[in-house]
Amino acid sequence: MLVLGVGGLVHDAAAAVLRDGELVAAIEEDKIRGALWPRNRGAWPQLAVQTCLELAGATPEQVDWVILAGPLGGAESRLHLQVKSQFPNGSLRVVDHHTAHAASAYYLSGFDQAAVLTLDRTGDTRCGALWQAEGNTLRLEEELYSPDSPAEFYGRWSGSSPAAAKTCAWQGAWR
Repeated sequence: MLVLGVGGLVHDAAAAVLRDGELVAAIEEDKIRGALWPRNRGAWPQLAVQTCLELAGATPEQVDWVILAGPLGGAESRLHLQVKSQFPNGSLRVVDHHTAHAASAYYLSGFDQAAVLTLDRTGDTRCGALWQAEGNTLRLEEELYSPDSPAEFYGRWSGSSPAAAKTCAWQGAWR
């Protein structure tokens, strides 16, 4: 089975290919282009998809599944048509981005069971989730929602948040 995963359509768009459950290729669009590329929310990472398929030795017609990790940046209907035309034999599934984070961490880990923690800034207003994983099952235990984001707090404290300079005047005292 050949699975193409595409995520980060709001920012940091990337693609990955799994063949029979084994990761064979993964790359961000920006790494191929060599710089941040001008894009709209929901822009399809065509070069990342093409590169992953080439590295996997596969064609678009051989793709069994296309998995899109949301949020999709408002491009849901356009992406559905694009995926069906580009991958005529593939089925489409859209998954929540925290579920995608947790699945990629757990299923490729080699563990039979684990606690999985996902954290990010805001994405879809959910900024974190705690999962219990066992066998082929991920069970959501708890969620964090913006503005209670540990990643946003760290970003503002460390200065890596775009809003840090405007919203954290106290930050200079920590340097």
